[in-house]
Amino acid sequence: MQVPLDPVAAQINDAIQASKKDAPPLAVETLRVGYAELIGAIGTPKTTCAVEPIEVEDRPALSFTPPEHDDGLLVWFHGGGWVINSPELAINEVDRLAVAARCRAVSVDYRQAPEHPFPAPQLDAVVTASWCAAHAAELGAAPRRVAVGGDSAGGNLAAVAAQRVDDLCAQVLVYPACDLRDETRARYPYLEGYVLDGAAIEFFMSCATGDADLWDPMLSPALATPEILGATPPAMVITAEYDPLRDDARGYADALRAAGVQVETRHYDDQSHLFFSMPEILEGARDAIEAAGSFLRDRFDEA
Repeated sequence: MQVPLDPVAAQINDAIQASKKDAPPLAVETLRVGYAELIGAIGTPKTTCAVEPIEVEDRPALSFTPPEHDDGLLVWFHGGGWVINSPELAINEVDRLAVAARCRAVSVDYRQAPEHPFPAPQLDAVVTASWCAAHAAELGAAPRRVAVGGDSAGGNLAAVAAQRVDDLCAQVLVYPACDLRDETRARYPYLEGYVLDGAAIEFFMSCATGDADLWDPMLSPALATPEILGATPPAMVITAEYDPLRDDARGYADALRAAGVQVETRHYDDQSHLFFSMPEILEGARDAIEAAGSFLRDRFDEA
């Protein structure tokens, strides 16, 4: 029996669906403003960490230092279809995750489409994660205790970085987009009536990928060779039931396992896409962040 959508998540979803009625065609600035308003309506970030702006290889970033921490470091990439969102709008989830993992975190402001389509966001992810790994000591971390993570499009970037940066100890992938081929997107579930729908996915794709080869593992990391997949660090993959990316993320977890990677999964039967970004109001998000934090603490201890 299918579990219904969490009541609070359902209220958010209903409000989003109502806002789509008689709305103009999707546009970049409209989506950017709308997402900022949605996050702002949830509440002003209340941080536990010391949050400071820094630069990582010429990219702006936010540094998070919890009051109590060990010597691990998480490099985080926010979601948003490679088009919307920012480290400032992702403060609540990263702040809570750094506290749960007892580690420092760096949230990277990578270049976004359509101004900077593929491969700009992916290159920024690889370059910034590489820099953080090489300069871990400067960031207060142990060189072999550096992890990457992200949600949605940020999960895509984290997966790409995990395949290309040596000596990472973990990857946290929250409903990552990992296989962007046309035939795969055609099989996505829940393409109508939920937070992330088919129209939004295709709009983000049109902005972010252009005429790129969707078989390129730099864009679709699930299509990397088993040898490359098998060389990536232990992974936690978090999925939501009412999410078009559900099966894509599960498939990537399966591919990592088949390649010999240690994989932990956590599925939320009553949540939809975007839930991880709303820990202020969603119990499922708080639980997912605590689970990811526990996973990271264990991986840091083993590194």
